[in-house]
Amino acid sequence: MKCLKMKLKKIIKTNKKYLVGCSFGPDSMALVSLLLNNNISFDIAFINYHLRDESDYEEKELLKFAKKYNIKVFKKEVFYKKEDKNIESWARKIRYDFFKEIFEKYKNEYEATLIAHNLDDLIETYILQKERNSYVTFYGLKTLIYKDDVCYIRPLLSYRKKDLEIYCIKNNIPFNIDKSNFDNKYKRNKIRNEYIKNLSDKEIKSILLEIKEGNKKKRIENKSFEKLIKKNRLNVEKCKKMDINDFINLFYYYLSLFPFFKNFSKNKINDIYLKLFLNKNIKEKIDGSSYYIFIEYGYLKIDKIYESNYYFELTREGNKYFRFLVDTKYNEIFSNYDSIIIHPVSRDDFYSYKGQEKRVSKIFIDMKLPTSYRKIWPGVYSKNGELIYLPRYMEKVRYTNKSFLVFDIENLIKIK
Repeated sequence: MKCLKMKLKKIIKTNKKYLVGCSFGPDSMALVSLLLNNNISFDIAFINYHLRDESDYEEKELLKFAKKYNIKVFKKEVFYKKEDKNIESWARKIRYDFFKEIFEKYKNEYEATLIAHNLDDLIETYILQKERNSYVTFYGLKTLIYKDDVCYIRPLLSYRKKDLEIYCIKNNIPFNIDKSNFDNKYKRNKIRNEYIKNLSDKEIKSILLEIKEGNKKKRIENKSFEKLIKKNRLNVEKCKKMDINDFINLFYYYLSLFPFFKNFSKNKINDIYLKLFLNKNIKEKIDGSSYYIFIEYGYLKIDKIYESNYYFELTREGNKYFRFLVDTKYNEIFSNYDSIIIHPVSRDDFYSYKGQEKRVSKIFIDMKLPTSYRKIWPGVYSKNGELIYLPRYMEKVRYTNKSFLVFDIENLIKIK
């Protein structure tokens, strides 16, 4: 029987260690068995959601199985509350946050997290995408994805769910079936139980061919969008020349480069398109994220606007210069001061720039300082509060000791 000869995709490396998301269902237990049979090193991440009477039984049986094969299990217990609203979204967030937490704690130990999504899940996702008429950059499910700096691999996408169950039964692999999967009040369950389950192999092949052709067109469309996104931003004038539907598709692709992709509606993008046409300024925070949409220097951009209240006071060490990477002439600027203070510059302060006294806010515009950095850009002050140095911003050369004082902006961003 085909299911007894299942093999892992070549993307799984025998010399690497993996984390496996395991629910004790037949899909994830089949994956665990295949990893053991292929002598691949792995640990398990298990979450007890306490949503069903069998949850504790599943935890107990999984731990017993893991102990038998000397497998390490990371366990988490959570309890659903009414204020969490959508159970599926809540559980998904808990799950991926848990994977990320493990990866951050055990850095460089795992190559990736393995997820036991199967062929039925892939087709189910595709059907939902088509029914909702939602914008996607890819139809179905990808074998490999990155989410919050964690790599996820789905090695079982070529196998039907029923084949994975038969594999477990024939090989005496313990598992339990979640009875809530048969509750058709959930859209996914209804599609799974009333449609996908009854598909013939011929019908499956036809759907997979449709998905393949759709993704081929998507790749061509995505390449055209990539050409319009320069330095992670969109040219406003080019956007204004686009048809509204083309702009919506472009902007959705642009959004897909960020973690809040699914939190955006077409109405919101329509509103942005209208503001572009009316030459209105755009600067608004994206709900549920730390990012903003704004226009600067003729470009529509999505980025963080960093904030930090750092404060450094530096004093001279004997007759030595202050400890900066600076050109000699800037050492001369600070030579008359026994101490200097560095903190975010006030945009209302004045500074001598190109032979004129100018307000800092005007200087920011002159040197085209990105909006993202304006709240954290450093100023060097004397003890009595005089702004004695304002570092320049250069897009192509951010760090140099040839023309201006060096500040490592990436480190200032990290300051809490």
